[in-house]
Amino acid sequence: MGKKKVGVGTHTAPDFDVDASFYLREDYGGQKPEQTVVIFLKGGDETLSGGWTGMNFSDNLTLIDRGRGPLDHHGRNFNNAATSTSLVAKKLGITEDKNVQTLLGLVQRKDLQGVALPFDAPDIVSCIQKTRDLSDEEKLRLGIRIIRSAMEFRKRKLQRDNRWGQKVCIDFLAERKAEKIPEKFTQYIDKLQNERFERPFDIVEILIGEKAQFGEEEAVKFVKTLLSFVFNDSIKFYQAKQEFREKAAKKEIKGILMTVYCTDNEKFNPAARSEGASIIVQRGTDGHTQIYFNTANPDIDDDLTDSIAAMIRLEECLVQDKRIPDDDLGQSEWVNGIPEWYYYKAPRIGDKKPGRFIMNGSLTAPDVPCSQIPLSTLFEIVQKAVIFHPNFNWVRWRSERTSYYINNRKK
Repeated sequence: MGKKKVGVGTHTAPDFDVDASFYLREDYGGQKPEQTVVIFLKGGDETLSGGWTGMNFSDNLTLIDRGRGPLDHHGRNFNNAATSTSLVAKKLGITEDKNVQTLLGLVQRKDLQGVALPFDAPDIVSCIQKTRDLSDEEKLRLGIRIIRSAMEFRKRKLQRDNRWGQKVCIDFLAERKAEKIPEKFTQYIDKLQNERFERPFDIVEILIGEKAQFGEEEAVKFVKTLLSFVFNDSIKFYQAKQEFREKAAKKEIKGILMTVYCTDNEKFNPAARSEGASIIVQRGTDGHTQIYFNTANPDIDDDLTDSIAAMIRLEECLVQDKRIPDDDLGQSEWVNGIPEWYYYKAPRIGDKKPGRFIMNGSLTAPDVPCSQIPLSTLFEIVQKAVIFHPNFNWVRWRSERTSYYINNRKK
């Protein structure tokens, strides 16, 4: 009789927080991959929705980064610095391990502040997360391997070899025969010219850690595979900048540049921000919509983003002719009865203003119902919010929009 397998659920398109959580469970918690069945959940709600019926699990299904349980940092009254990885580390009793602390810092920076440095593990995993050529299981295993190799570099106290890392990057670009070399690559290669340059969990540390485990040939092969994900992601960034410049609609009000465009390019948001946009409204061809805010702009504050969240949720109810909940429509996360929209307010860590975005579905929650609000109406709502800010009158706005829909339905 075969051994019973353990079921673990997490979101589709696993990110660095998920990869690191699984890594800790495997390398510090003794959870064997061959005895684990991973269920990738596509909904944005807090409940499970099938996929494990009839499976022979030895324990209840463990949820990581989903479900609002003990290993999910979302929507919980945890310390602002908590991530799902830090919750796993705490459960395993390894939070004092210096190497684990380095990993936890990287996860916190990426997951809560949205910051990754070029060619470090969070950056590489982000590029892998967005690719459409891999299954969720393949993305997860790649991410775990990346983290494991970088951790092996630290555990074994290996030495960096920036020149070797530089050579591998240069050889990769030569093999690609690219007409245009992304600036991201040239800048990193230049940094590796300095033998004292260090970047925790970067390509060099991964390369050295891979060599220690699998030999030089396999290490170079694996790192070149990772470089291909970063390269393709960089090309998408340049394509997105061209979309922003040539095709996207733009409007500047009170010094706030806003843009709206329908594209599946995941780099449209960072590309638009690099061109000066502070509010980005993006709809994919599948109908899902994301609204991003550049909170580095001092004019983008919580009063403004709260108002936009409330206005959009009200509009969704009116468009679909459904009951308007009694809850505060501008509250963060979900509002009962309006599953289309999730409002994320990152915790403040240090001096940097935390991120804000309003999501109708996402890479990690593709099964969320699409918004029924026309894209042009969404962009108009954003503009109105900026015009009325900071003297937005919610009671008047709700009354006017409700009357508008009532009158239209009478016609």
